[in-house]
Amino acid sequence: MNSGNAFSSAVQPEKPTAQSWLLLILTALIWGSSFILMKKGLAVFPPRQVATLRIFFAMLAMLPFIFKGIKQVNRQNLPPLLVIAISGSGLPPFLFTAAQTHLPSAAAGILNTFTPLFTLVVGVLVFKVVFEWRRLAGVLLGLSGALLLVLTTAPPAQNGNANYFYGSYILLATLCYGISANTVKKYCQTLPATALNSVVFCLLGPFAAIYLLTTNVGQIIQTNPMAYHALGCIVILAVFNSALAGVLYFKITQQTSALFAATTTYIVPFIAVLFGAFDGEPIGWSYAAGLLLILSGVYLASR
Repeated sequence: MNSGNAFSSAVQPEKPTAQSWLLLILTALIWGSSFILMKKGLAVFPPRQVATLRIFFAMLAMLPFIFKGIKQVNRQNLPPLLVIAISGSGLPPFLFTAAQTHLPSAAAGILNTFTPLFTLVVGVLVFKVVFEWRRLAGVLLGLSGALLLVLTTAPPAQNGNANYFYGSYILLATLCYGISANTVKKYCQTLPATALNSVVFCLLGPFAAIYLLTTNVGQIIQTNPMAYHALGCIVILAVFNSALAGVLYFKITQQTSALFAATTTYIVPFIAVLFGAFDGEPIGWSYAAGLLLILSGVYLASR
């Protein structure tokens, strides 16, 4: 292992570049499919198996980068890496899959947009990020725009027995994302994003594999005719939404700020509505108003 310190708490320039904006949009495009992919997986596998399979396949996707990644960290780097692994990639998959078995997708999408707010709060209270009213105004503007899009374009819930207590699971997941993003920004500023994500899943993957060996996942694959389709959706979720998007998210955080990276969740509803428009769904006034609020909020929060 490299004896040099691969981490730095030095503040880097936070003004988003054209590349940062492109990465933000690309990450939103990828993450926009997360809820439907989890839903397909949950149709066959229990929530814990979906989450564990996601982590396991993400580890396999990052294996080509793991040896180089290990060389770029040392033992004193392990505490922040463990925090990032648990809060950013370990707990949220379990919280989201558990919540989606009891909540309509629209409610899950709404609650997911609280990520930037928790990122700002955690940054100010725990990581001593300087508080600015402008950034808070940006967060609230973006949140209102995302909520407007979700509330006015999502179809009515089909599940009349939805248990909204499980919304607290998603709120806890967004809090975890806020902790992870701020830890990346403060302690992992100079560690390459690919190396960072590979080490994260190297820490989580073996535990996922051990857990899967204790479950009936093999029996489900052999006996359920829809298992391979569901497993394929989970593999896509792992490779693109965890492995690839994780690298992009870490890179955005390092290039700009934890708050700017977290505003990805504001753009996801916009992307979902845009895909609906391509499929022939009408776009009303709420789309333009929501988009204007989101863009204004992201601009204020990232300046």
